[in-house]
Amino acid sequence: MPTTNKRVNLTLTDDIFEKLQIFKKKNGIMSDATACLQLVTLQLQAQENNEQVLKLMQNLTTEQLKAISNNGLEYIKENLPKTK
Repeated sequence: MPTTNKRVNLTLTDDIFEKLQIFKKKNGIMSDATACLQLVTLQLQAQENNEQVLKLMQNLTTEQLKAISNNGLEYIKENLPKTK
């Protein structure tokens, strides 16, 4: 079936294939190709986000980064589920 989209042929190790099957099941995905495309898309978005954060961090002072870190850790600590 002709398509204007690019195709990628992947060969996966057994352990990666097993993880892909778990991902498919957790997310209600039926095909391996759809699961792979979703994972690639998510990872590319994460990569772009990381690059943006690094650019932001380059323009901050050490003191500003420490303050952000402390505030973030306090937020995480306050919002973690309480364990008994």
